[in-house]
Amino acid sequence: MAQKQINQYIQNQLSRAPFLLRSLTHDGDGNPYLARNIFIQIEKYINDFIAGKKEVRIIGIPGLRGAGKTTLLAQLFFKLFPQHQRELLYISVDQIVNILRSDLYSALEEYQKILGESFERLDKNIFIFIDEIHFDKNWPSVLKSIYDKSKNVFVICTGSSAISLQSTTDIARRIIFEKLYPMNFEEYIMLKTNCLASQKTEIKTKFPMKELKEKIKNALFYSKSADACYANLNNIQKDVKKYWLDVDQLEINKYLKFDTMPFALCIDDENKSHALMNELIDRVIEKDLFELNKFSVETIEKIKNILLMVASSDEISITSLAKNLTDISKNTLIDIFSALEKAEMIIRVYPYGSVYKKVRKPSKYYFMTPAIRYALLSIVDGASAFEKYKGKYLEDIAALYLRKEFGRNLISPIYYDSTKGGADFILQIGDKKIVLEIGFGNKKTQQAETSLEKTQGNYGLVISKSNFEFLRDKNIIKVPLEFFLLI
Repeated sequence: MAQKQINQYIQNQLSRAPFLLRSLTHDGDGNPYLARNIFIQIEKYINDFIAGKKEVRIIGIPGLRGAGKTTLLAQLFFKLFPQHQRELLYISVDQIVNILRSDLYSALEEYQKILGESFERLDKNIFIFIDEIHFDKNWPSVLKSIYDKSKNVFVICTGSSAISLQSTTDIARRIIFEKLYPMNFEEYIMLKTNCLASQKTEIKTKFPMKELKEKIKNALFYSKSADACYANLNNIQKDVKKYWLDVDQLEINKYLKFDTMPFALCIDDENKSHALMNELIDRVIEKDLFELNKFSVETIEKIKNILLMVASSDEISITSLAKNLTDISKNTLIDIFSALEKAEMIIRVYPYGSVYKKVRKPSKYYFMTPAIRYALLSIVDGASAFEKYKGKYLEDIAALYLRKEFGRNLISPIYYDSTKGGADFILQIGDKKIVLEIGFGNKKTQQAETSLEKTQGNYGLVISKSNFEFLRDKNIIKVPLEFFLLI
């Protein structure tokens, strides 16, 4: 009976997938949604495969729940449809495991029966799109088997952020991971204006300016000195101002509240966005964290309160937290924070200094998106939650942007200064150290100065709503927030 059900499921997916996925990729009038930046990179892998370059045949797309992985998968599906209509399969492992009570291996065995030949005998290209692959614990061995059997099968799969951590050594050599993060500001503006343009003819989609993002990143993080950084930023100042000419500054507030997350783009009702974000947080806790660690029901029920403590705090000492939370052991707290990191709910930043200091001093925890912090703090502080913690949401954005830029490094180069009055971030890139302080208003330079002196850093960046200015005597550049938001 189970075999018959899974066979019927595959048959249905082959015929109905284009209709099921269309709602994810097109609006009510049939206009296609624009794709995120990551689409271009994965499209290149697909094109290379079609052209005969068969080394890369499995792409994994991990990311925080709600970041838009299923929509991206659907857009990639339609990239190949209808030219390759007969060679496309889209399946959801959540449905296969939790509804049909089957598994990924069995589903793909049935697919081969429907094809009429096994993967190893294929003489044409086949494309398999697998959503939420993490629901099958044996996914690494299934993908390894496909990779080893045939050079004519291309697989794109999505899953929780932990799939890149759960992959075995064997599959790690066969899969390319392209992580999907919450949206940056340019993506937000592009997709938001595109959404509005489909409703109002007087609005045009605002696209990013060509190469501007790379120029800003190179200037901020890869300049040889403060003088070079200032000169490089000065050279692109006109382009930055040009981008912001028709962007309302209030969009920054909207972006920080919920609009790093794609589902909030076209929702005007903040209460609805707030409800959806809290629902997302609950699902991550109840499903993703449980899958990662099999926490007890009692522990799962306490995790949201722990997140609330993180949301309103600076450094978090697990030892101190364990003393306050007498009903949760220190080891359980360590496991909780580890699982939250793996699920990419939080970003851990260690204190700058020796290994001893990194172990003994508390870490800072930022949220992968400020939408999580805002949704949590709104439970307690209501309407005042945004203005009261505005600087913290901006720090979350900085942590997100830095993670995206430097996240592929084996050892994170991102630290914070645990000295009282120290800077928000210290970047150690090779032998170079860059101090970064971020906030709203006309931010002072004292914290950056303190950390520059302590670390013997190369230069400091103070990012705020202030004017563009080079304080040569302090080796600090005051960078308007408008620059940083475009990386």
